[in-house]
Amino acid sequence: MPVPPPSGTAHPFQPMTPETSLAPVRAAPPVDRCLWALVGGSALVVMAMMVGNRLPVVVASPSFAVLALIVALFLATWRHCARATTPLQARLRNLSEYGLILIAIGVLGAVASYQVAAISRGFCDDALQRWDEALHFDWLGLYALVVRHPVLQYTGSAAYNAVFLYPWAILIWHSWKGERDKAREFLLTFWLAAVITLVLFPLFPARGALSHLWHGAVPYAPSNGLDQGTVIAALRAHRLAGIELSSVTGLVSAPSFHTVCGLLFITFSWRIAHLRPLIVPLNLVLLAATPIEGSHYLVDMVVGAAVAGAAYVLVRKRVALLAWVQGIATRRLRPAAITR
Repeated sequence: MPVPPPSGTAHPFQPMTPETSLAPVRAAPPVDRCLWALVGGSALVVMAMMVGNRLPVVVASPSFAVLALIVALFLATWRHCARATTPLQARLRNLSEYGLILIAIGVLGAVASYQVAAISRGFCDDALQRWDEALHFDWLGLYALVVRHPVLQYTGSAAYNAVFLYPWAILIWHSWKGERDKAREFLLTFWLAAVITLVLFPLFPARGALSHLWHGAVPYAPSNGLDQGTVIAALRAHRLAGIELSSVTGLVSAPSFHTVCGLLFITFSWRIAHLRPLIVPLNLVLLAATPIEGSHYLVDMVVGAAVAGAAYVLVRKRVALLAWVQGIATRRLRPAAITR
């Protein structure tokens, strides 16, 4: 006599339905559930800075129109697939959510860097160069090497400018596999790293290694070289009427955000066996190209590595940290409750 399957499990010969083929979603920790709230709070802070600096984003531009179209497409997909009944709808819903968060972090970070630069003071290139000398790093020697070998220019520029393609590969993978916890952990780490970078940026404003160290005609113009100090000076003097998204240039010297990104992308792609052989080598090339292509001092990258490590550890230990904070709050409130 055949034994019936236990209650709550599918019969071995029962065809898979959309409901049974969808992996169950575990409850996310509180910090993950409020990821949208963190991004929304960041948007409010950036908008307040735009008002204070009188430096808005230029909305009457093709780049802003393209951005709005992409956001509208993701929103429509997210809404249409909100009540997913098939695995494909669940994947599209998740990818739309992750894409919206990633776009928000990227755009807010770029706009915030201009707002922070507008209120920064001075340049610390001399100090950064002294730290490089203490690390025995010869930026001019590396630049001369790149000038002599065009292949280094092509590969370095390609890897450096492709930095924001890698998170999409990671998020597409997690969306396809239904790994919501891992995707949210990645996005939360990316958001926190961007926030820490922007908080530290006013401590190390710089013109960049190329502008500071090289004098005369420039034999090779890297991806981000000579405009950094000029744009920062213009922002401080309030000579820019608005931020044109298509012409945003990197202003953050230390911490190097490309270093932050490269290390985080290596870390989060390492646990994905199918992506590891592609993303890890490309990001190692990105890191090797960062001093020249980003006009970064080596110490910029050291600080960037510290930021990436701090963000990763804080997010990985977030549950324990929340429990620790709650424990401290409980102990402090308990005597007050007793005295009442």
